[in-house]
Amino acid sequence: MTVRNLEFLFRPKSVAVVSEPDEPGRYAEVVLRNLAAGGFSGPIISVAAKKRSLFGIGTHIHIDELEVVPDLAIICAPLRDAPKIIAKLGARGTRAVILGPSRRIRMTGDELAEVRRAILDAAKPFLMRVLGPGSGGLAVPSHGLNASVATVAAVPGKIALVTQSTAVAAAVLERAGSKGIGFSSVLHLGSGVDVDLADTLDWLAADPDTEAILVQFHSIAAGRKFMSAARAAARNKPVVAIRGARAEAGPAGKRPFTTDDVYEAALRRAGWVRIDTLEDLFDAAEALARVRPMHGERLCIIANGHGLGRIAADTLLRSGGKLATLSDETVKRLGKLLKTASPPGNPLALPEDIAPENWAAALSAVLADSETDAVLTVCSPSPFTPGAEVAKAIGEVARDAERNVFTCWVGGAAMLEAQRIAAAHGLLSHDTPEKAIAIFQGIVNYERNRELLVQMPPSVAEDFTPNLAAARGVIAEAIDGGAGMLSPRQARQLLQAYGIAAAGTHLDASIKAAIWTADEIGYPVDLTLVLANAAGPDPVATGLRSAGDIHFAVRQLRANARLANPAARVGGYRLRPSAARSGAPACRFGVADDAVFGPVIFLGPAAQEGSTMESCVTALPPLNLTLAKDMLGRCRFLEKGPPKVRGTLASRAATALVRLSQLLTDIDEVAGVELDPVHVETSGVVVLDARIRIEKRGRRLGFRRFAIRPYPKELEQRLVWEGQPLLIRPIRPEDETTLGDLIGSLDPEDARMRFFGTMRSLPRSQLARFTQIDYDREMALVAIVKDRDGVERSLGEVRAVTDPDNTVADFAIVVRSDIKGKGLGRRLLASIIDYSRSRGTVELRGETMSGNLRMQHLARDLGFELKTGEDLGTIALRLRLREPEREGSTAVEAVRVRRQKPAVGLGKAGGRKRGGEK
Repeated sequence: MTVRNLEFLFRPKSVAVVSEPDEPGRYAEVVLRNLAAGGFSGPIISVAAKKRSLFGIGTHIHIDELEVVPDLAIICAPLRDAPKIIAKLGARGTRAVILGPSRRIRMTGDELAEVRRAILDAAKPFLMRVLGPGSGGLAVPSHGLNASVATVAAVPGKIALVTQSTAVAAAVLERAGSKGIGFSSVLHLGSGVDVDLADTLDWLAADPDTEAILVQFHSIAAGRKFMSAARAAARNKPVVAIRGARAEAGPAGKRPFTTDDVYEAALRRAGWVRIDTLEDLFDAAEALARVRPMHGERLCIIANGHGLGRIAADTLLRSGGKLATLSDETVKRLGKLLKTASPPGNPLALPEDIAPENWAAALSAVLADSETDAVLTVCSPSPFTPGAEVAKAIGEVARDAERNVFTCWVGGAAMLEAQRIAAAHGLLSHDTPEKAIAIFQGIVNYERNRELLVQMPPSVAEDFTPNLAAARGVIAEAIDGGAGMLSPRQARQLLQAYGIAAAGTHLDASIKAAIWTADEIGYPVDLTLVLANAAGPDPVATGLRSAGDIHFAVRQLRANARLANPAARVGGYRLRPSAARSGAPACRFGVADDAVFGPVIFLGPAAQEGSTMESCVTALPPLNLTLAKDMLGRCRFLEKGPPKVRGTLASRAATALVRLSQLLTDIDEVAGVELDPVHVETSGVVVLDARIRIEKRGRRLGFRRFAIRPYPKELEQRLVWEGQPLLIRPIRPEDETTLGDLIGSLDPEDARMRFFGTMRSLPRSQLARFTQIDYDREMALVAIVKDRDGVERSLGEVRAVTDPDNTVADFAIVVRSDIKGKGLGRRLLASIIDYSRSRGTVELRGETMSGNLRMQHLARDLGFELKTGEDLGTIALRLRLREPEREGSTAVEAVRVRRQKPAVGLGKAGGRKRGGEK
């Protein structure tokens, strides 16, 4: 994953359109026209991809004859010619190309794949970025760049639009233009052979011109890469996505969920908001442009009539929303204003003849209520008060309010002017309560998903200690025996090693013994007739509540078995409890593999309870209690249990889900899990039947398969430094304040050495970005001590960001000014060196000022090679950690010469960050 050289795509200083002279095509003509009309200030070059030989025999590529080297080239030529054109452009110095739609006449699937590989091979030596093939192009309105085939030019704004469909991009631009909504960037990915959705998200996350992101996509290729970029983008900017695949075919294989369920889980965990329709996408674009930050989800509804208010309130409650409860003070204030006999409530019904100024007064009173987080006004045509006057009064009040005001104007053409006036005041305006509530709930869901985004489950269990030796012993036993499934005994032992109770079934030789067992374990019971000489599953009777039920069930099962196979012989009777003693319905836990996102945990009612795909919910591991409880809240099967113990049961079920997640984290060989049925008791869960599939693998830890890496607790180091306990650990989201204090502790000279300037503070958005990392491509270690009051303080931080090929990691380090020279910087830098070496990184690099002698001495002592930097007054630091693979050596050398310096360390947004200890 990288944004390397993407500045040549999004911020080119010169552009060339390369087309086929014999087939000029409309694509090249449209792009040239849009480039000229967009106001691009740099050179725009039109060049033919080929020219004929002197004797008219064939043609050849002649890009080398360009007088100006274009930063960006749009290639409008047959796809077969693209590799040669790219090679020529790369040799001339071009660093980004867009491959537009092209003819694929007589190209088979294998031929197309071969051309795609050739495109990447041609671009790689020059680190050239390729958008497409089949891309509709790119527009950056604020820079006058419209290198696209869009029929409507985007106007400058703060929303980025990324699509996998040119038709969707065109539709959104058309609608946005009519609403006066602008864009920071508009990009169509095409087939994404190089620049994909993850790369684009990485760029937009750091783009100061982008405040929100709209995404339309269908699929992605690499789950971890996508999740890393998706979570990074959502940490500071709202991201709204549409993926039209809800009606896709059933589950893959025997999974109890669809591929779309997995994408749903991934987007929730990434902190995104998902919408379903193109109309929702239009509304989302407008909402992102107009809505202020939300600080709660309690909504107050004001309507000029009881019916409209009630409809809006019912819609809100059905969608899981919350109605605000007005304070006594607000009720008194509204009572005096409205002069009603009954006390005002929520929804607040206004008189039909209420004047516009009283509409405004009522809205002001509700906005001042501390128990209200947002307000929805619902207005229908009134013979006493024109809607336009109401809209003006509402708009003037809402303009200066801290809370959001959503407006709804019911009545068709009669209320169009009111909608226009409300929009002119910066308000969202809709024509039905349902649309307004949907937008409000979408914003609420965004805030909820952000809570999931910041969850960082650890790689090592915290609240319990699994018996890892026993678990690995069970797996080794099964693997050595050549088994693909654990036996019932092995499955029980593995679950018990993680504190998950697994009940053994009771096998009895006679009906009388079976009844004694049933009396002992308690009714109801499930009875399985064990057939000694019959193929297929053994017949089962469930929910037996007495000895008589057992006798009757045995007769029926025997008769059915002999009817199917006259030679069938009964070998025994297996019994187990069929219902939880708590009264909660049986459930189903499991793990299945997804080709893109890796292991997926699912939860739903047990098969005997009528479990279906629709009743199962999914989540990506790793899980902690917060994430597990979110799963339970979405499944809601425990709501059928006794009300007095629901909280306890939910806690027990959540704990079991977390332990199942930990099992996956620790044991790589576990490929699939099916625990069904599972009884949730007040003392914990009890698994009645477990099927666990295993595969022999070469890796040790299971989380390497995860799309989201857990918090790497194994990297924590506890030591004594300067006579006090010191903890060096990976950074966590809650370190935002301590990191800000660390930056503020630097004296002016240290700040200049560290940041090449006088900056001594960072905005909260940047602090959040630096403390919420993915622990995969980026690692930051902080040195933590506690003061006398037990409050944590950060004494220093070191960070490394690795390129997508794991060849080069750029590091940055900072230590408090008042403790420099005491060895903490050495310890931190040594730790990041050890970490980078352990993950197989080839080289560690940094940069410091030539006057920062302390950093230079430290780097030299730790084995770095020091050379004069590319910029005046800088020193480049380089440490070779291992030798690169043979085929990657050329690429590594290319990176050394041309590689864009990534944003590492603690510098300004979009700026260059350099290493350097104080």
